[in-house]
Amino acid sequence: MSEVRTPWAQHALVQAVFFLMGAELFLASPLLPTIADDFDTSIRATAWVVTVFGLTYAAASPLLGALTEHLPRKRVILAGVGVFAVGEALCALAPGLGWLLAARAVGGIGGALVGPAMWAYLAETAAPRERGRAIAGGTAAYAGGQIVGVPLATFAAAASSWRVAFAVVAGGLIVAGALIALRLRESHTATPRRSPALAALRSSFGLWRVGVFRTIMAGNFFVQAARLGTYAYAGALFATRFDFGTGVLGLVGMLVGLGSLLGSLVAGPFIDRWQSAGRHVSLLGIGWGLLMAVGLGVATTATTWQGCLAGFVLSFFAGTGFFATAQVYLTTVMAERRGAAVSWNNSVLYIGTGAGTTILGLTTLGGTAFAICSVAFALCAAGFSALTA
Repeated sequence: MSEVRTPWAQHALVQAVFFLMGAELFLASPLLPTIADDFDTSIRATAWVVTVFGLTYAAASPLLGALTEHLPRKRVILAGVGVFAVGEALCALAPGLGWLLAARAVGGIGGALVGPAMWAYLAETAAPRERGRAIAGGTAAYAGGQIVGVPLATFAAAASSWRVAFAVVAGGLIVAGALIALRLRESHTATPRRSPALAALRSSFGLWRVGVFRTIMAGNFFVQAARLGTYAYAGALFATRFDFGTGVLGLVGMLVGLGSLLGSLVAGPFIDRWQSAGRHVSLLGIGWGLLMAVGLGVATTATTWQGCLAGFVLSFFAGTGFFATAQVYLTTVMAERRGAAVSWNNSVLYIGTGAGTTILGLTTLGGTAFAICSVAFALCAAGFSALTA
């Protein structure tokens, strides 16, 4: 029997889409003041440009993941990229805020369609001994997009128009989609079959009866509440504590993205070596969670901007390692239902971010309760990894 080899060139095509998704996620926030001026709306109202994407993604992901679970991965990826590109193009052309919000919802549906299919594709086509590296490659591409997204938005807004940033992402998605259509080979383990919509949804919701699935979801919920929930207030922390301006905050976002990228590059090979030694992969989640707790503790209590920045970079380094580890385990133990499982996971990630942001918002920014909540979220993530292991 021939040895299974990971098709890295095929994975690069999928990673290109992850890169664009990462850039898109961090694209809108720096553009909010410019969009508000252009449409003559308040910042509070314009902030829905960011929120509506996440809400649509979280709501649509489990439904679309269930309905497309047994369709060929390539077909689903192409459909998702197409819808996503249409959404970004509509953002660039939106004549008013209402149209822009509708366009962001279209983009969220595209992301919810393509995301689970791409994670499943990476897991299915990777050699078992290299699954960690394959999954981490997706997270690394996503983090690389984060690094590019902030300066792209800033440059577009300063040089011409905020619309250019969305147009660039739309163009990138069109190119990536064309390459995927021409070059991506179908997953060799895909088992396309027709399944009634109601039965597919019932099977997807039935995943919540599986104990290990619930535990993995709980860990990922808390890691997002800790990492992105706290980071939502990073700009306010740097502005109030250290009097940082908007331009410097963009640099902070790039450095935090670099932390995520390094976490992905380190986590992939480390996960593979850990598993090859016969150790339970979820044990790594405990370490990542504890390291993230240390980083967030430093970030939320530091009295110097250097310490605060180092804490956020460390927390994103560890948080990305945690996510890659959990994703490897999820796609392994849910092998026959990984598409639906990953779609629920994507939804839980967005819900965790929203919950963390909301809970931390009820405390005093930078106060003791703020720091305790942030660290506690990370410790909960580590605790659920311990239960899984």
